[in-house]
Amino acid sequence: MNLSWRFVAILVIVPIGLVAGCTASRFGNSHLEQEGLIDLSCEGCNVVFLNIDLLRANYVGLLNQKRKITPNIDRFFNESVIFQDVSSSSGVTAISNMSTLTGRDGAFTHTLLKNTYVDDPPQLPYRHLELYAQLPTIAEVLLANQYETINLNHGWYAGKQMLLHRGFDQYWGSGEVGDTENIPAKVIKQTKVIIQARSKKQKKFFLLMRSEDLRGLPYRYPKNRSRIDNPRIQYRTINPNYFEIYYQTTSDGKLTVKFPSRAKVNWMSDSEVNEYQKLSHSLYAQQLAYIDEELGNIFSALEYGSLLDKTIVVLYANHGDGLYDNRVPNHGVSYQSCVSVPLLIRHPKIKKQIRIQKPIALIDLVPTIYKMVNVKSPRDIDGKNIFGDLGRIVSDHPFLYGVDKDSRYLRVGAMKLIAWADGTKELYNLAKDPGELSNLAYEQPETVNRLYSRMINHEIEQLDRALEVLNNN
Repeated sequence: MNLSWRFVAILVIVPIGLVAGCTASRFGNSHLEQEGLIDLSCEGCNVVFLNIDLLRANYVGLLNQKRKITPNIDRFFNESVIFQDVSSSSGVTAISNMSTLTGRDGAFTHTLLKNTYVDDPPQLPYRHLELYAQLPTIAEVLLANQYETINLNHGWYAGKQMLLHRGFDQYWGSGEVGDTENIPAKVIKQTKVIIQARSKKQKKFFLLMRSEDLRGLPYRYPKNRSRIDNPRIQYRTINPNYFEIYYQTTSDGKLTVKFPSRAKVNWMSDSEVNEYQKLSHSLYAQQLAYIDEELGNIFSALEYGSLLDKTIVVLYANHGDGLYDNRVPNHGVSYQSCVSVPLLIRHPKIKKQIRIQKPIALIDLVPTIYKMVNVKSPRDIDGKNIFGDLGRIVSDHPFLYGVDKDSRYLRVGAMKLIAWADGTKELYNLAKDPGELSNLAYEQPETVNRLYSRMINHEIEQLDRALEVLNNN
């Protein structure tokens, strides 16, 4: 995974006021904002993060009533805070995962990674441990506040390979570098076991589980479940209990488990893209139904005893997956399929469904939890507490920003600009075109220029911050 992309040098800093015409938002107020009657303080509460990587927001039933694939998620989080519009800082795990857990801006995080990351394991050499210790994760902060901390990580670009094991009393990894055994839903099953054990203990805890079971290169799927039959799909037996599912191909038609060198499958005809798009969505839905069932066991473990009376449970994703939408087979780009993610928070004091329509940045999650459990945030973090006193929404980013391997995006209200590394730009009105099918860049060049100027200003600011950290080490 190559994290590099070309920054464009700009000598003129454009005042923020020049983009004022883009700030009107179509999004309404939430019930919490209207009523302002809910005290969300939860000092001493346990915190559980369930990070289902590659989970697209529009595949969760609570966020898209047309989908009936996630009944267990929908039931467990029915009386919760449901964020309708959450943007990740990246479609790349390494950037998004670190940004989310530290509450740091995507451009800032990306600059640090460009200067410390290598693609051969371990991805972040341990000589950088002191540098990254300056950017405490939620695990480190809660550990310092007498929380027991537990990490269950699945996959390469997180956990100890990215120095994100720091701050955890207990660390359990699966499918990591050097781990030849990669059993589907293994990390979810282990999380259920640990939560069952926690119900008998009194010490407050923070648990972070990260599942990479929705990654389609390849999918790993139990043999005892019904499966889709299609001549393009190969089910390869890995052990007596599960298959590896292969279906993606390279430009020469060979099955692959490697990400293509380019984000889009431009070698495919429109008809072939449409065929793979339908197949990809079907396989993803099949895999998600399986993962939802396994998550149901975690939810049952949480509901056993009195854990939920003193536990905040969060479900989110670092990023989504392309599924051949916009000709993107995987992820790592700035389209909504990759950066629009679910965020659901079940809280002991919330007894009804509350929907937040306002656009939220995923980096706001960690400072919001700090506020709920009455823990001081580290200085200089970029995420903001979403809720003020009595549940009023106070987080208000003037824009949302994200960066990937080949692109970055900036969003103001419903308008979203994507700037690619080769200099091309795309502009979308998400209110009218949530699938990003109609590029308005040629129709609205002034809007493109205003948003791009703001993007460059932001990147220069974050570059300076990151270089200061790097130069001090």
